[in-house]
Amino acid sequence: MEDQQDLMVEGVTAFAPSPAASYRYVIELKGSKMSIRMEDRTSKKQWYKCDMAKTDYVSTANAIPDATVADYVKCFQDTLNSDLGDSDAQRKLYTLNGGSRRLELAVKIRVLRSTWMAKYTFDLDPVSVERIDILESKLHDQQDEVEKLRSDLLNGPSPQHVQLEACTKDAQLRLLWKSIDSVGFVVNGSDGVVKVCDSGLYTMSAIINSAPGSFQNKAQLLVNGKSVQSVYCNFSYTGGNQKTTSLSFTTALSEGDEVAVQCDSNLFDTSYLSIVRVGN
Repeated sequence: MEDQQDLMVEGVTAFAPSPAASYRYVIELKGSKMSIRMEDRTSKKQWYKCDMAKTDYVSTANAIPDATVADYVKCFQDTLNSDLGDSDAQRKLYTLNGGSRRLELAVKIRVLRSTWMAKYTFDLDPVSVERIDILESKLHDQQDEVEKLRSDLLNGPSPQHVQLEACTKDAQLRLLWKSIDSVGFVVNGSDGVVKVCDSGLYTMSAIINSAPGSFQNKAQLLVNGKSVQSVYCNFSYTGGNQKTTSLSFTTALSEGDEVAVQCDSNLFDTSYLSIVRVGN
C-alpha cells in the first residue's frame, strides 16, 4: 500500500458552456483512500463517493506509469479545471437512475512515442443536504464571487482612457483636439471629434480656458452632434481675466459614437478633455 500524505483539492467546473449549470467539486485523499463530492451551485444538490482505493478507479487500461494516488488526484483536478475545448482533457457528467451521477474523466497520456486516452469513471450517490449546509454553500459562492471581483480589479486590463489638448476651434466652434494615438479612441486632429471604438459606460470631463466674453456664451458637450450638457462660460464685468469652464458627464456610448466640445467664447491658452471607459 502506498504511503500517502492527506490531500484535498477543490474548485468549480462545468460540463457545457454557459448558461449550463456549474458545479463545485472537492477531491480528498485520506490514508490512500479517495473521495469525490460534487455540488450543483444553483440547486445545491450534492453527490458523493468515498473510501475509494486506487484499484477502484485504476486498471491496466488507464494506469499512468509510476503515478501515485496523489498524482491521480491532481490529474483529476486538472481535468475538471481544463477548458471545455481542450482535446487533452475531457469531462462528462451523466444522470443515472435513482438520482445518481456518473462522472467521466478522460486524459491524454503520452509516454515516449505512445499516446492514448485514459478514462476514469466514478458513480456518485446523491446526498441529503441539511439547510445549514445549503446556507454555508451559498456563503461559499459569495466568497468566490468576491475573490473573482478582487482578482479582476487587481489583474484586469487598465481602463481605456484618453487625455486630449486643444488650443483652437473650427468654424462650428468645436475645439480641435490634437491628434493622438490611443487604444479605444480615434482622434484625427482636424474635425474636433473623438470617435469611440468600443461600447461601454464612459465618463467625459472637459476644462475649457477662455477669454472673457458675453454672458450668453456657452460651453457644450456633444455626443453625435447633440448637446448632452451645457453650461454658461464664466463672465466678468471687469474683464481682462481668462475664465475656466468645466464639463463632466457620464453616459453609455456605442461603438462609433462621436464626442466633441463646443464653446462660444474665444479660447485662451490650452483646454483639456479626458474620456475614460469605466464599465461595459
